[in-house]
Amino acid sequence: MTEANYVVPPAGWQPLLASALADYAARDGRVHAMRVHGSAAGSGEAMDQWSDLDVRLTADEPVAVAEDLVREIAGRHAPVYAAGRDGDAGRYTVRLVLTDLRRLDLTVVTESLDAPGPADTSPPADVPGVLASLLNDFRFDAVLAACKAARGDVLIGAHLTLGLARHVLVAAMVLRDEERGTTHHRYGGSRYDTWPARLSAAPAPYDPAGILSAIRFHTLALHELLAGHGVSGPADDDPLRALLDAVDKAVAPGT
Repeated sequence: MTEANYVVPPAGWQPLLASALADYAARDGRVHAMRVHGSAAGSGEAMDQWSDLDVRLTADEPVAVAEDLVREIAGRHAPVYAAGRDGDAGRYTVRLVLTDLRRLDLTVVTESLDAPGPADTSPPADVPGVLASLLNDFRFDAVLAACKAARGDVLIGAHLTLGLARHVLVAAMVLRDEERGTTHHRYGGSRYDTWPARLSAAPAPYDPAGILSAIRFHTLALHELLAGHGVSGPADDDPLRALLDAVDKAVAPGT
């Protein structure tokens, strides 16, 4: 068996697939309307080969219509490689990645809910509150990771510690949204793009000592990122530092 040569789809695939889906929807008596939105709508100037195809349908039985459409796509266009589903009987969304790497975002709503309006891409008004919640989640995971290290449970300790980097990056995304005034970003280019590389210097959390070092590293990184943004500072992390010091002694060789 030879391995398939997968490449990203060429620019311009979205209108072709949208036309085929429109023909299918026109034959489905449950569907009242279909429209393309996002980068594939309008003149298509914002669309490139990395763009997905966003489709919204107004229909009876949104779940059934969406799943039938998925089967149509898989049977006539390309098999589904990965999918995500969200919603309920009134509004249902399926996000697809096909094996040829085309991506679709299909949303089906009932007529009573068909009022899309302009997409709200504004960042949250209470940014300090969002950051404080992120800091709380970080601290909770950091304490649990340290306790797992103390008991020699490196598997869960490493899992939790690796998640600390994710908390830092989410905080960076929140700050980027605030700075740019939007939650929609087609490209990078902000000053927050440096944070992934900075976090690459974190110690590897694959033994108890590494877990503790990585927790300290990410704690300092998060406070550096959040400095001046209205959330509590490093002085409030005395409980975590005390725990890390105690676990250091518990896991030290010869103790």
